[in-house]
Amino acid sequence: MGLRFDGLYAEQGQTYTSFLRFFRTGEGMSVSVQRRLPMEETVVAVAAWLLPDHPYASRGPYSVEGNVLSFDATSQEGTVEYLGVIAPHGMELCLHSHSHINGHKAYGVYRYQRLPSS
Repeated sequence: MGLRFDGLYAEQGQTYTSFLRFFRTGEGMSVSVQRRLPMEETVVAVAAWLLPDHPYASRGPYSVEGNVLSFDATSQEGTVEYLGVIAPHGMELCLHSHSHINGHKAYGVYRYQRLPSS
């Protein structure tokens, strides 16, 4: 199984949770939000507005070759590059990131969060 489109990928930090969302159109989106609610509630809240028509979310094209994911998320502030692998089961993304906004480089594991059925 490859990249999942029926949910979000999340990496929990101490005060923020970072989310990545991918669409079959070849576009991905990213956002970080403060942790105030349990993960399940945060996923539902973020998924409600992290959609292609959102005017301010970071977004950009992604590509998958084999199990390698490359994604550039661009906002008004600049671009963050992501590069890494999709776990064989599609439930985790192991990604290096490089912010061209502030120079920060990091490694993170983004875990798949399924959206509840409507």
